Order: sequence, then structure tokens, then C-alpha cells
Amino acid sequence: MDYIEHEDSNTFTQERIAEELERYRSIVLSACSSLGNLQPVLEPAPAARAEESSQKIASVSGKLMEYVPSEDCLSSLKDIKRYIQMDEQGEGKLVLQWLGEWQVLERDIIPIFTLNAKKLFSTAAKQENTEWDRDSALKVVMLCVELFVFTTWSMDSEPEEVKTRFIRVLRSYKRAFVNSDVVSGLLAVAVMYARKSVSTEKEAMLIKGILYVFRNVLAIPDPFISPTSKGISQLEVHDKLIAILDKELAIDFFLTLASSASHARFKDLRPTLLDIIYYIFYRVPVSALFDRPQSWFETDNSLKRSGRHSNFGGVYAVSTGEGTIMPVFSAREVLQPFANLFKKRAKIQKPKETTSVAIDRQWRTADSSCITILRRVAATFIESCFNPFIGVLFEDTKTSTTAIDEIVPRLLYISAYFVDISLANPEIDLGCTCVLVQTHVFGQIMRNASTYIELKRWSELEQAMYCIQQSLLALGKMRGTKLDSLSEFVLSNLFYDGDALDLFVKLCRVYKPTRNTRAFLEQAAQLTETFLRTLKEFAQAKAGMLIKKRMKKRSSKKADTDKNKDDNDVARDDSEISTFNNVDEPDASSSKMQNREDAEDQDIGSADEAIEEKENDAASDDDDSNSETEVLVERTFDFARYESAFAVNDVVKSYSHLLAPPSSIENVYPMLYRIAITSQRPQLFFKKPIMLRLLVLFDDQFNYPRRTEMLDLAAWIFRQYMTVITSPSLRNHYKAEGLDNKLAVECMLTFLKNSGLGTSVKPVITRHIVELLAEGEYAQNDTEKSARATDDDSDEDIMGNKEQKRSNGNDQNTESAAASTTDPSNRHLVNDDINDFDFDDYFNL
Repeated sequence: MDYIEHEDSNTFTQERIAEELERYRSIVLSACSSLGNLQPVLEPAPAARAEESSQKIASVSGKLMEYVPSEDCLSSLKDIKRYIQMDEQGEGKLVLQWLGEWQVLERDIIPIFTLNAKKLFSTAAKQENTEWDRDSALKVVMLCVELFVFTTWSMDSEPEEVKTRFIRVLRSYKRAFVNSDVVSGLLAVAVMYARKSVSTEKEAMLIKGILYVFRNVLAIPDPFISPTSKGISQLEVHDKLIAILDKELAIDFFLTLASSASHARFKDLRPTLLDIIYYIFYRVPVSALFDRPQSWFETDNSLKRSGRHSNFGGVYAVSTGEGTIMPVFSAREVLQPFANLFKKRAKIQKPKETTSVAIDRQWRTADSSCITILRRVAATFIESCFNPFIGVLFEDTKTSTTAIDEIVPRLLYISAYFVDISLANPEIDLGCTCVLVQTHVFGQIMRNASTYIELKRWSELEQAMYCIQQSLLALGKMRGTKLDSLSEFVLSNLFYDGDALDLFVKLCRVYKPTRNTRAFLEQAAQLTETFLRTLKEFAQAKAGMLIKKRMKKRSSKKADTDKNKDDNDVARDDSEISTFNNVDEPDASSSKMQNREDAEDQDIGSADEAIEEKENDAASDDDDSNSETEVLVERTFDFARYESAFAVNDVVKSYSHLLAPPSSIENVYPMLYRIAITSQRPQLFFKKPIMLRLLVLFDDQFNYPRRTEMLDLAAWIFRQYMTVITSPSLRNHYKAEGLDNKLAVECMLTFLKNSGLGTSVKPVITRHIVELLAEGEYAQNDTEKSARATDDDSDEDIMGNKEQKRSNGNDQNTESAAASTTDPSNRHLVNDDINDFDFDDYFNL
């Protein structure tokens, strides 16, 4: 019985809620109905005024109608505003939803605004002695502006269900604002008060509200149309809106405010102006504004290689591993098993694609007339507004506590976007964007990037990387010009800071396919290559360049001798960069990096810090009387050693994601080359996913820049891989992972035997193996080994002869390979390799 009463109580409550909502809906509808209505025109409009009255006259059943506000229009507008404000305290946005269903904005509020705006600025109304009240019209205009702001406000912060429900309503509002009368009315009111030297608080709020309206309407997204879509001739509403804003000189008004943004009275308008500038160029790539060469990822049928006419064409004899020989007639067909194998794995490791909250780079195809307008606006903004507007915004963000979340990401993107435009247009003076490369501004950008890494704000970090890249390109272009001294000063400060050098290594190592987009990784690769190229050129021009680096120094409570002090300094020296640790020790570094790969969300510097902590604890156990202090020291910069800091597993794993399908290869190839060949660490590639991505590059369906060089590098790595994978001891030593598909391996071997790819550079691991085999021969005879140990001179002669004989057949061995022969840890590999390594197989490969 109690249960039934409880159920009835709930039913009664739900019924009461429905009744209250219906009653509330009727009250809101009554207020909307009291705004005004359409009435027939008593006298036809004169021909001379036909154009003027065209916006207020409509044809209904053959009669001319015009909108006439009611006497209670002002009170009804106030009621609607109050209902919206009350609705903000709850959930669901019911009042805004009802207003959208009834089309109150299009049918009532916009006509009321245009009529009163015309009366407000009409010279005839001022001269005629009527009962029209100017103050009343101004109040109506101000209330309409407030309602414009409420109804067009973005729903991005609302739940997904609310956003989906309102998107159609917002798009209908955007179409309603593609109206010259509305735009000109808003602009006239804003200009009337903005031109005053001193404005009241209410007038300043009105200007800000009008800018909010323009911002909100521009921010409403059109339905996305892919650039590759065909048969779609409908012009986007956004392009039409930009045309109206340009026609009514609204864009010129925005640019005027931006150029005057340094004035204190416009301080509150700066963030809104930044948003307006962003949405004017919304989803328009720089390449669309200025003609550029064809992008590498655009398909060009004339460059496709297929069949036996390929550069790597021919007939291949492939062994299936079961005694069967299969003829294959193209490289693409040879590597098809790898392509199929990779496609299955790609479904698991595909990076997530999510749109950024602050920046939308889902590029669109703008109309040609709109592109013409945007080119003019971009040139004007760069020449007249960029330095004062961007400079004062960076000053504002220094003291802002909410800047990291709201202003900075979009500011970084807009700054980089217009610098990118200026670099693409040689007619634009580089001095127009020099504020971005000022020392304090550039340092602030670098600090923002470091903060985003610590906070794991990956979308914002992508904008910071874009801004840093364009700043470096601008600084490089300034060298040798009248701004050479500025470029020299900023670059010298950047490269002097060891923490800044650390930052670029971290950027290459933070990528994880489960949390970052592919665009993020491409941006990181572009930035890193730009930075390394700029750093190399600067270091070559500056002999003996110094850098400042933090290091931990152990100091003893007792007085130490000079020798002990030097030893402590060397022991605690971090050199140029923290990631230099164990660069020349592949075993230790590979193990440490592998542990970091297993933790997807682990901070990139935590492993190094853990290792450092362990070393510090061990040191403190040895000598409790010692204490550590962090000091800044200067060291001579070694570019080769800094490059080797990128030769780690994290970087190889990250960059490998850009190989399938190939993208940004012009930035990927130099990094992989310096890791595999310059740093002589091909073993970092000997993981199954990485090898599969490398082999996909050979498919003829992919066309990308530096294809020949990239394939040569991939073939060279594969030859090293096959040398290791066929030896159990070496496979265990380098922790190489085998490929499951034996047919695919046979196909690749056949391909390499019939091509010269991968032979231009001497192999690294091969020389290492020959040294191990030689060491194994000496290790077999313990008596001879003891004799050589007691006779140093004889030993040197014998070793010299042996070394000379090997150099005649395989060229002279490297120092690293020679060092490996004397390493006792490698001797257990020797005896196993003698039996299972096939020299004929190797030299055929």
C-alpha cells in the first residue's frame, strides 16, 4: 500500500511539472505575440523609395505587408530577456528552444531592430516634429542587441544533446543575419559610440555587445563540405556573410579597432576582436590565399609508378619457403603481402581524430570572391594591425590567470597564421610581423609550450608548435636583411638556453596514438626539422658557441681536493641536454626506452628523472656527507651530440606513425636518417610495427617527396634487420622482433636482391658482426690468448695484420665496431653466431 501511494505521489509530481511547463510556455508565447505583427500597407511605397522599403514589405496573398511593432514592444522585449535569464539557471535551455521553434528572432526581433535603428539615424525623423521618442528607440535597440547576444551564443560548452538540438536553430539565425539592413544598423550604432573620446559604461557595454553579436554569428559553423566533394554548387552562408560585412565596411571597422587596441578604452574589446579575426579566416588555409606549388599529398597521375615501367620494375622470382618459386612482375605486387599485413594492424593503432576546441583546422573551400576579400583583409591586418594588436594581447596574457585556457591558444594560432601569410607573400615587409620575434614575446611562447607539455594540453600545444615554427622561419628569413641584428639577438638567446634545447627533444617524444592526432605529429615533425636546420646554420656560423645548462653538483662538507672536485663535476655533468645520457650505450638505453613505451600516459621526462633519482640515491648512500645543489654552467655546444639526443626509441616510434600512409616525409626522412645512419642506431627500428610501416613505403600507390631517398634508407634498415633477425644471439642482443608473414619476408628479400637500394651507405651492424666473429676465433684458443696478453708488441702486430686483412675485403672498420670487439659482454654472442650466420646469404643480400 505504501508503495502505491509513493507511486501516485511521483505521478502527481510529473503531472504538475508538465502543467507548469505548459503554463510557462504560454506566458513566454504571450510575450512574443505582443511584440508586433504584419499589417497591410495602406499606401503603396513611392517608386523612389521602393529600394528603401524593400526590407520591411512582404507579399502575403498578393497584398503588400509591413512589420509594425506594438505599443507594448519595449515591455515585451524586457519580459523575454527576463525569461531567458531565468532559464539560464536551469538546464535544457527551454526558452531559447521555444524562441527557435517560433522563429521569434527572424520574424520579430530583427525587424524591430532594423526599424528602430533607421529611426535612430534618420535625418527626416529628427527634423519632423513628431511624438517619436529618441530615447525609447535607443532602449529598443539596446534590448534587441542583448537578445541577439543571448540567442546566438555558442552551445559548445553544453551537453552533446543540447548542441545537436540547437545547431539547426543557430544556422537559421546565421542566415537571418546575412542582411545588409541588420549589419548596417549594428555597425552604425557601434560607430556612433566608438568615435566618442569618452563613453559611458552603458555605451561601452553596447559596443561590446555588438561585437559579441558579430563574433557569435561568425562562429556558427556551416555544414561541413569536403573539398573533394563534387556537384555542390551552393555557396556557404559564411562566405555570403563575409561579403555582406565587407560591403557594409564592418570588416574595416574591426581592423580600425584592432589597430587602436593599445588604447586603454578598448582593452575589454581585445579578446572579442581576436575571435572575430579568427572566424573571418575560419577554416581557410594559407595556401588558399596565396598561390603555392602543388602540395605533395595532392594526387598527380603523371607521377604514379606502376607495372614493369616502374623505376624498380622487372621480373622477380619469389620463394614461398616451401620449395615453390613464384614469378612476380612488379615491386607493388612483391610487397603486397606487407600491405595486407599492415592494413589489419592499422585498424588497431590508428591515431584518434578529434577536433580542437579552440582551433578548427578542418579546411574548407572558400568561394573565389570570398578569397579576394580575405586577401585584402589579410594584407591590411598584417601591415596596419599585427604589431600593435598582437603585441598588446601578449602583454595582457602575462598577468591573466585564465589566459592559458581561453586567449593564448587562439592568439598563438592567429599570430602564426598571419606570419605564415607574410612569409608566403614576398611583397609584405618582414618588419610588419616583427613583434612576434621580440625576445620577451618569443620567450613567452616557449614557456607556454613547456606549460602545455606539463599540463598535457595537446591541442593547445599544437598551436604553440605552429607559432614557434613560423617564428623560426621568420627569424631565418630576417638574416642578412635590415632586421639581421634582431634575428641574431633572438636566436643567440634561444640557443644559449639549455632548457629550450630540451624542449624540442621532448616535443618529438610526447606523441601517443591514443591521445594525439596525426596533425599534431606532423606539426611536431615540421617544427623539429625547422629548428634543427636553423640551429645547425647558426652553430656553423658561430665557432665555439656556448650554452647554459642546469646540472646537479655534489658538494662535500669537508674540503675536497681539486682532483676530487673535478671528478664530481664530471660525474654530475648533464652536458648539453638531459637526454644525452647513455646515447652511446644501446643496450641500456633500449631497455629504458622500452619501459617508457609501455606506459602510454607517462610523462616523457619521468623515466629520466627516475634514473637520475636512483643515481642520486646511490651516490648519497656512498657518501652521506655530500649534498647536491643545482647550478647553471656553460658548456661548448656540440651539434652532433645534440642530434644524437633524438636517437631514442620514443622518437622512432612516434615518427613511424607518419610512414603509413606516408605523410610529411620531407620532415620525417631527415630525422630517420640522422637516427639510423648519422647516429648509427638502426637497431631502434627492429620492432615489428615499425618494420611494417617502413615496408609500406615501397607500395607504388604512394607518391611522396624524396621517395628515392626514403626507399633507400628503408632498404638499408631492412638489410641490417635481416642480418640481426637471422642470428638468435644478435636478435636477443638487440631485442629485435620477427615478422610473422614468411612470404612477405621472402618477397622483400627478393626485391632487395634485384635492386641496388640500401647499398650506398656502408652497413653498421655487419661490421660489428665481423668483429665479433674475429673475436670468437681468438677466444677459442685460451693458450694463444694468454700468450698475446703477455706479449703486447706481438699482439699489436697480429691485431694489426688481422685488421688490415679485414679492411681489404670490407673497408676499414669504425671505431665503435672496434670497441665492441674488446667488450667482454659481447663474447657470449660469438660462438652462437659462427654456426648460424651464413656469409653467402649475407653477401647475396
